[in-house]
Amino acid sequence: MRFFSHGSVHIAYKWWVTLAVALGMIMSLMDSTIVNIAIPQMQHTFGANLHDLQWVVTIYMLTQAAVIPAAPYLNALFGGKRVYIWTLIAFLLGSLLCGFAWNLPSLIFFRLLQGIGGGILLPMVMILQYQVFPLEERGRATSVLGLAMIIAPTLGPVIGGFLVSAFGWRSAFFINLPLGVIAVTLAQKTLQQTPPQTRIRFDIFGFLTAAAGSSLIVYSVSTIVSGATSIANVLLLLVAFLLIGAFVAIELHKTRSEQQPLLDLRRFRDRAFTCSTLTQIIVFFIWFGGLFLIPIYLQTLHQETALQAGLIQGSLSLAPLAILPFGGKLTDRFGPRPIVLLGLCIMACAFALLLTLTLHTPIWMLVCLLFLLGCPGGLTNQIPVAAFSQIKKEEEQELANASALLSVLRAAAAPLGVAVFASVVQNRSQYYLESLARQGLTGIELQSQSLLFAMHESFLSASILALAAFAVMTFVPRGKRSQDLQPAVPLEENLLLDRKRA
Repeated sequence: MRFFSHGSVHIAYKWWVTLAVALGMIMSLMDSTIVNIAIPQMQHTFGANLHDLQWVVTIYMLTQAAVIPAAPYLNALFGGKRVYIWTLIAFLLGSLLCGFAWNLPSLIFFRLLQGIGGGILLPMVMILQYQVFPLEERGRATSVLGLAMIIAPTLGPVIGGFLVSAFGWRSAFFINLPLGVIAVTLAQKTLQQTPPQTRIRFDIFGFLTAAAGSSLIVYSVSTIVSGATSIANVLLLLVAFLLIGAFVAIELHKTRSEQQPLLDLRRFRDRAFTCSTLTQIIVFFIWFGGLFLIPIYLQTLHQETALQAGLIQGSLSLAPLAILPFGGKLTDRFGPRPIVLLGLCIMACAFALLLTLTLHTPIWMLVCLLFLLGCPGGLTNQIPVAAFSQIKKEEEQELANASALLSVLRAAAAPLGVAVFASVVQNRSQYYLESLARQGLTGIELQSQSLLFAMHESFLSASILALAAFAVMTFVPRGKRSQDLQPAVPLEENLLLDRKRA
């Protein structure tokens, strides 16, 4: 077992790797929510409408979904350490350029550059961490990364509200720089370079069809669900499905002809991976959709300021902080399946309880409800452990392929969740506006109640989808407990082996 020394403190190498990659994940995930707070200031600075400014958020997510499939190839060609550091630097460069953007087109272009680094960064985080942790310890390892995956998006509005109020919208991008310098320095000093594979070819046609298809699906579904049901958008969706079909055909052909595919789709033969991935898609869909609606409720209906709303929403982060360590230990002991199922049950109940929200719900009750909503994050973040449960630590390329597949689908699910939930609220609020007007309501109360009832329907949909994810997760095979994976070796012999490894 390798150890790194810092003064008198000795920390296992695997935990230094976890710390290094967690910093990168925090930056990438926080950026997905922190920018939303700065949208009103950007609108004033550039004199643009809200529809055009949405591209600042959308282009980042679209680029992430497009470039993720390239991660396994880059990992194999250059080694994990180089790719991780290069993508970190690309993300930081994009953040710096965004902060200096002089108009809206330049900002959108720089967000595209930032998304290239951020997109490859996410699968590389899982690849690097899973390469250094044995199967029986992946639950605890995933719990540590879960702190970044769950807390970063919810802390984004809190930090963003303070920075934008005090220093302007450009600070939403500049905040990445100091954290990024620390992450690059730590990664350079701690990560060990894995040997690259020289005899590997890039699947250019697979990459182009996957990138174009996934991007068009996110764009076309988002526009159609939001109400833009034009023939052009429907045709774009059809083209997107054709491109994805072409990608599947290309990858299967390469696999049958013993060539290196961009993504090895044979991993979907693994029932644990397939069902876990589908569960993760549903969870990301409803989670990011919920994160989009909650600030709107707090600011528009509950009349809180941006900073106050961010602080209230911060209660979402408290629950994962408390639960994640226990979730990882329980996963290592009992397997990920029962832990994730418990989290999905809590998620369904929490979204159902959001139906009790009113225009005058007390602050203490809001904090309690949001705390409960955050609890599942400490449990459902064990889904990747279930997805990768049939992959051994030594199968580095299998880990890379599975990580990329999972990351691509999660990257597409998040913006779709936002678009669908926003569309439901927009369409149903108009219905309630007309219905309540006939009952005699007028003015601000009419608009507020209509929006609130529409949000109730979205929360109900999220609760039902969480139950659907529960049903899917039941098809995941039961995982082995860590004690079943370890050989029966006396304690003294274990200690002796540890000393020899050290």
